Amino acid sequence: MRSKVFWFAVLAAAVTLAVAGCTESVPGRARGSTAPASSTTGGAAITVATMHVTLPEGMHYTKTSSGDSLDGCLTAHSVTCAARMLDLRAASGDPQFDAPSASRPYGWYTGSGAPRCVTPSTPPGAGPAATGSTVVQRGFAPIGPKTADYARWHVTCTDPAQDSEIRMWWLPVSKILVLEYASTPALDQQIDRILAGATFDQ
Repeated sequence: MRSKVFWFAVLAAAVTLAVAGCTESVPGRARGSTAPASSTTGGAAITVATMHVTLPEGMHYTKTSSGDSLDGCLTAHSVTCAARMLDLRAASGDPQFDAPSASRPYGWYTGSGAPRCVTPSTPPGAGPAATGSTVVQRGFAPIGPKTADYARWHVTCTDPAQDSEIRMWWLPVSKILVLEYASTPALDQQIDRILAGATFDQ
């Protein structure tokens, strides 16, 4: 009888260990998933031009989207486009290209037409028209081993409740633009942490 109890205990322990092994959390995978890590979900590395960054859990990257409205967007929890990472190498070859710059009121905006306000509930291109954009901070900031042109704008909207701040990092040689929409202290820390860990091919 004692030997049966002993073997039942061994079997139960083995099953417990097997189940634990099957549900181990792996970065970039859902708990219990055996699928390969996605290149667009939290915990996975993504590549933008020559830049490589790792997303935190809870963040999703959209490389391309229908209509281009969410290209390069980082979705954070319920925020459709909390930030954007764009490869502007092809765009910069266009004679009409207006490079991002802290010396322009709308220097963070690279689209055509009137800039639109971007808020947690309104992704790029879907919000109301911006009525003003004032530089409140400018200088340089690191992206991994590189130094980016950096600026922060206070952006006003037709609806004052949607006024916000936008942060920009621009690497003029690599032609990589990073934007953070509707800046908050928590999101600032998250984006700063992502960029601090960036690596580059060259």
